[in-house]
Amino acid sequence: MTLPIPKLDDLTYDRLVTEARSLIPRYFPAWTDHNPSDPGITLLELFAFLAETVSYQLDRVPERSLEKFARLAGEERIPGEPVATTLRRAVEGVDVRLRAITVREYAAIARGAAAGIARAAAVVQDTVIANLYPDEQTVRVVIVPDEPADPAPVPTQAQRQGVFEVLRSRAPITTRVQVVSPDYTGVDIAVAVIRNPAGRISGEGVRGGVEQAVRSFLSPLAGGTKGEGWQFGRPVFRSELYQLIEGITGVDHVRRLLLNGSEETAGIPLTSPTSLVHLLSLDVTVTDS
Repeated sequence: MTLPIPKLDDLTYDRLVTEARSLIPRYFPAWTDHNPSDPGITLLELFAFLAETVSYQLDRVPERSLEKFARLAGEERIPGEPVATTLRRAVEGVDVRLRAITVREYAAIARGAAAGIARAAAVVQDTVIANLYPDEQTVRVVIVPDEPADPAPVPTQAQRQGVFEVLRSRAPITTRVQVVSPDYTGVDIAVAVIRNPAGRISGEGVRGGVEQAVRSFLSPLAGGTKGEGWQFGRPVFRSELYQLIEGITGVDHVRRLLLNGSEETAGIPLTSPTSLVHLLSLDVTVTDS
């Protein structure tokens, strides 16, 4: 959450004069002439004007100060460059994650640590050892290569080694890091749909639309509700597949849906928090009634 920038120059001339004049009866009851012609009121207005001028400058930072701020972050201003551009480079440089502390930072660094990595996730795994406290902990980093044609992409040894070397150089010295491939939970889907009789799409067209939608929805790289890849460890719910399929053009309704051969199960849990879906088979049957 971005911290709000406070407004420091909120003291106006009128506000200062009004507040100062209201304090006169309390501290100087003998002072009864509060007209602008009174010398005391004239001085009061003068000091209010000076105070407003000083307050106005609080929110105005000169460019030389901004250049020094950028220099503190390691960025020098190029001659003729707008100071806003220099500050932007400085902020972007500060935002670079040089150290891996949280699991989000491990995942973010892993995504850019080697070529061809599309997704990454990190979890802390506890290992219970008798007579040892606390339990040993290992940061397991799962990486998914950018291979859209593969329904269950697995990183190469070179990719895993490259990510591991980068993470090892940025992790605390006592942290154990493992870079692994995702484990996939196999899913078999068989669906029978009724074609919309009023539609102009053929049965083959409906079948193709259903197959494409289901495969895209369960894709490790482009699936999920946001299209950013199936969420690690998220179960496959029957209700979501119903909603997906019945929203396809040309489908009237789903007559039957089998998940791993069952028509009763509400969903398929994945095998671990870092597991993804591997669609083993997809059988789509389209009928008019």
